[in-house]
This record gives sequence, structure tokens and C-alpha cells, in this order.
Amino acid sequence: MINSKNKLISSMLALTLITPIFCGCNIVTPQSVETSLPTIPEQSTSEVTTTTSETTVETTEPSAEERVILKTPDGKTVIDTTYVRTIGDVTPEMMTPDYWIGEDDNEVLMTPEEIAEFNYNNRAIIKAADNKTIMPHLEDFGDTFDGNILRTFLTDNSKSVPKDPAKMYLNGKPTTAEYWQNLVALSNIDAVPDQITVKYGFSTKRMTVRMFPTEDRVFESAEDQYFDSLLYSECMPYMPVVVLHESTDGEYLYVVFDSFSAWVRKDAIALCKDRKDWEARQNPAQWLVVTEREIRLGNDPHSPLTTDLVLPMGTRMELVPAKSAPKSINQRATYGNYVVKVPTRGSDGYIKDELVLIPVSDDVNAGYLPLTPANIVRQAFKLLGDRYGWGGDLQANDCTGITREIYRCFGVLLPRVGQSASKGVYKVDMSGMKEKEKLSVISELKPGSLISFPGHMTIYVGTKDGKPYVISACGTFVMPAPGSTEVIHPESVILNSLYVRNRSLVTWLDRSTTALTLKKAAPEDAEA
Repeated sequence: MINSKNKLISSMLALTLITPIFCGCNIVTPQSVETSLPTIPEQSTSEVTTTTSETTVETTEPSAEERVILKTPDGKTVIDTTYVRTIGDVTPEMMTPDYWIGEDDNEVLMTPEEIAEFNYNNRAIIKAADNKTIMPHLEDFGDTFDGNILRTFLTDNSKSVPKDPAKMYLNGKPTTAEYWQNLVALSNIDAVPDQITVKYGFSTKRMTVRMFPTEDRVFESAEDQYFDSLLYSECMPYMPVVVLHESTDGEYLYVVFDSFSAWVRKDAIALCKDRKDWEARQNPAQWLVVTEREIRLGNDPHSPLTTDLVLPMGTRMELVPAKSAPKSINQRATYGNYVVKVPTRGSDGYIKDELVLIPVSDDVNAGYLPLTPANIVRQAFKLLGDRYGWGGDLQANDCTGITREIYRCFGVLLPRVGQSASKGVYKVDMSGMKEKEKLSVISELKPGSLISFPGHMTIYVGTKDGKPYVISACGTFVMPAPGSTEVIHPESVILNSLYVRNRSLVTWLDRSTTALTLKKAAPEDAEA
């Protein structure tokens, strides 16, 4: 088991949200961050004899006697390596959260009050390309808004049209200048008034949000299906939003979220009757949080707006106390279920509240989970093996996206970018350190801490035999074995040591620049 201690952690420049470009696992500013990411080990240091060798080598099926089935102290099966491949220096028992959690990892890192302060102090700054024009924070919008600010953001998007459209591909074929001109026209820039009447609402489902008002997926090659150039980020169900504008065809809204502003389909947004209603809905007396990778609402013939709706990890819903809930909902008695109130989009575009039953057998929690190292690690392991989704594409997420999902389970609202620049926490700037010094810093971190380098964010789980291990959503990596140069494409959430390499054959450890623990900083250590 891993014994981890707290370590102070120091800062790194915040990334501002201009028109982001997504790298192989993160959202970054236009400067070059590699579009692919590394991953994992040297020679295996497994203490258990297995029948599988390096992940790039095909093996024959072992006999029943050779199969490895490990068990936890309580007798539960951990993994059978006959059927599940592990990466180099990741042993089967490492694939469970309890392996990494020590006796002192149930310490509460922040109280709810401290988390609220953290969220306020780390609100995302949404800037236009001039680095001067700024969107207000959600709570700072009023009844009207300066149309010139919105025009600046929409014009920035129009300037991002490729100079050579033939180098971009839609449905496997090169795009044309006319195609891009049509996208700019759909943005309806000329219709933006000098004073915009602000509308307030909530997202009603998981959707990608876009640079232009379209669901088209455009790539830099005819074969690519992962890195959509028109994708901006993703929204989750029941996020508060500010609505500023509508596309020419009336199918899309330009919306401000907590960390970004972009186009989203109109049918994914439900409007509130006024700001007071919007504010009240953000502060329910009780709420239910999805703590599983995701849950799916059932097929309800009485509720087509919630049928088969996917609720990802971190989704929060207003919880109705049993004494206040009806005895029956949609001809179903409510026994053995939580009753939640969720906003759906009515035919008039405004919120239509629906009561939904969530089985008590689902992995959910009444209220936020306590922010402890043990809980962070357990949540991270629930995503292990999940598909990689660049910017939230493919109903999945990238490296910063999964940290947002995980930490939302505790009420922590991490920004979409610049997570490593968070204020009011313990940080260490490792950018100028040698390997030995970095290993010393990392070995003292609490499990669940964040380790980052340009273009990638990882969640630290612990150090074993001198090697630090992390979980992250990863696009690509190169094995650390001498002479290995093959680029592996997991496109998944993986567990690996920091000795994996990138395309330039530099280890993640060498590239690591910041370590951060979400623990309230002492006054003398806190950033200004």
C-alpha cells in the first residue's frame, strides 16, 4: 500500500480561453502542444508472475494453471490477465483503487465552505483573441449585455476559417471556401444588437458545443475521426447558462457556460422564466450526484424528454425528500428509488420540470462526496478503460474533462483549461527540477493530486518501487523500453507510470511541470 503525505505545491501560468485548440488530450492555446500523448513503462516490475508480456506483443492463451486471478484481502477477484491486458510495469493488483489507498487517505482536504471559496477564486476567464475583451462570469450578467463584446467573439471564430479549405475534410472529402462562408453566415453576426437582452437557462443533456452553429465534424485528414476541428468543448446535463444569440437558421444558441462560450443546439437548452428562477435552481436544498462513470435513465413512455438520457459522472440533480415526493410517478410506485426533479425543454423553449426515479442500486450519492484522497482515487478508477473523447467528443472526455467530472462529485468546479494554475491550493513548480528532485516531490503528494505538463493533465494515484503512477485520458504514447519508438494509440483512460514517453521520446516525468493538491493553502503559502 502507498503511504502518501501532503506536499506544498506552487504555480504555473493560467491558460486563458481564447478560441481553443484541442491537443491529443487537452484544450490548449494556439501555441503548439503535441497532438499526441505518451504513455508507459520500461521493463515490468510486477511482483506477480503473469503469462502476458509487453502490450505490443501478441501471446497465446495460457492454460488454466497459468492464469493469474488476484484477490483482494476480502476475497474479491481483482483481474484475470487471461482476458485483460496490462501495460508493462502495471501489475494486475494495481488496477484497483484500494491498492493505492492508505490509512491516512480519508483526511478531508477541503470543507464545503472552503470548496465554495475555491470555486469563486478560480472562476474561468473567457477572453477573446485580443486578450482584452472578456466575457463576464455567469453571475455577473445582468438584464442586458454589450453587443460589441459578442461581435468580437463571433468575429474571432470567423477569422479561424482555414486559408486553404481543401486541407480540411468533411465526410472524407475536402471542404470548400463556400462551405466555410456558409458557417460564418449561420453565425448571424450582422443581427447582433448593440444591447442584447440576456436570457438565462440550463442545459438539458450532454452535447458537444461548437465553434460554428453546426453538427458537422471536420478533420485535418480524410481518415481522422477523433479530432473534430469545429468542436469547442462539451456541456453536461443541468449546467446553468446565459443565452446571448441565435443562429440564422434558428437551430443553435450562442451560450456562455462556466468556462467557455460557444454554439450549442437549441434543443439542448431550456430557458428560465427570469434570473431569480435561474438562481434558485442553482441552489436546491438537497441534491443527488452521479458518482458512477455514467447512469442511463430508463425508457419511459410517459416521459419522452428523459427517456434513455445519459447522465455522466458529476451530474447534479435536485433531490425530493421522500416525505414530499408523490407515492407514484408515471404509474410507478416510488419505493426503492430516489425522486429527482430535472429540467427538460418544453415545446415553448422554457423549462418543464419532470420528476424522475433513480434506483437506489445506482452509484449515486445524496449530496457531494467528502473531498478526500481516497474518494478522488476511487472516482478516477471508475473511469479506467473509458473511451478517450477529445474536448468531450464521442460521449467521452479528454484529460481535463475527466478531472472536471471527477471533482464535480465533490462540488469542486475546475475550469476547462488552466486547471494547474488554480489558486488557494498547495502547488509545486517542478519545471526547473531534475528527475530525482521531481520524484521526491511527487512521492510526498496525496493520492488524487494533479500532475500536469503542457498539453496534458493527470491524476496521481501513488508511487511504487520508486515509480510514480497516474490515471489520465490519453490519446497516444510511446513505450519507455530501450529502442522502442512505436506510437501506441489507447484513446482511453489508462493507468501508467510517468516513465512513458511522447513522440519525441521524452518521458512524462521529464515533461512534468506542476504538481497540485486541492487542499486549502495556508495564508503564507496561498497565491495572491
